[in-house]
Amino acid sequence: MNLSAIARWQLVTGSPVRQTLLLVGCLALLLGLAYSVHLRALFVEIEKGAEQAQYLRIEQADKAAGTRALAAHEARLAAAYQNLDEARWRLAAGGELADLLENIAYQAQSTGVFVEQLELLPEILHDQHIELPMQLQLQGTYLALLTFTHGLAHLPRLITFQDFSLLPTQSGLRLQVHLSAYRSRLTSAVSGLSGLEPEPEPVPPVPGVSRSPFEPSSLMQNRQYLETLPLDQFEMIGSLARGSVRFALLQVAGVVHRLQLGDRLGRDQGRVVGIDERQIEIAEQVFVVGKGWIERRRTLSLKRPAGAG
Repeated sequence: MNLSAIARWQLVTGSPVRQTLLLVGCLALLLGLAYSVHLRALFVEIEKGAEQAQYLRIEQADKAAGTRALAAHEARLAAAYQNLDEARWRLAAGGELADLLENIAYQAQSTGVFVEQLELLPEILHDQHIELPMQLQLQGTYLALLTFTHGLAHLPRLITFQDFSLLPTQSGLRLQVHLSAYRSRLTSAVSGLSGLEPEPEPVPPVPGVSRSPFEPSSLMQNRQYLETLPLDQFEMIGSLARGSVRFALLQVAGVVHRLQLGDRLGRDQGRVVGIDERQIEIAEQVFVVGKGWIERRRTLSLKRPAGAG
């Protein structure tokens, strides 16, 4: 570069400050060009990578959920196969008819149930098994009959209960039940099963229900007892309120009873129809000659304490 060119450059650029600003402008221009060419493409790739990572995370979560669902399905399938194996074992178990009758007799004897009737119905042939329906008529206490049916349902042989009726008798209860026993039609019913024969599971305990459904509860017995007493023997000694519900406290034969609307007392089909703080109203059904049955209202007022004016 000759001296004249340098002189012209100095003339154009002027002072050092102006030269610096010009240099900074050139650098900014170069950076802008670099961004447009290289950095912008890099930022686009980074955004694509972030989107791909998010997609992969979502896909991984979906696969994890699918894996858990598959594991649960496989567990249910394994349980179903196990139940199927057990059912096939039970179809092949139990031996002949004599064994089944012996099991029924043993269950009845061990539980104190009297077998009044056992009727074998015609066999029903199915594709893979044979169904033997039978009708049983039993007599015993409620707990004995409950224990008998509970034990019968858990015999090695597959037995199902179809329907039943339970009726009270003078000495207990009579149970009429229709059940079916099953056995396999195949001579090699268990040859294809995997593993060894499963060990019999212990019979679960009988549910803790021993009261017959035909026996009234203690509350019902108390209500029935109140219906055997004359209404004149009842005395109102107070009342209670629980929210919007009010109870009357009646004393009879030295015992206090709590009654509410709809409860019955007295020998004339008395029914509580009204309660307030100081009295209780009872509607009775009485027979009047020439009129038939009519409703009669009676009121029991709060008993005054001794010595009250």
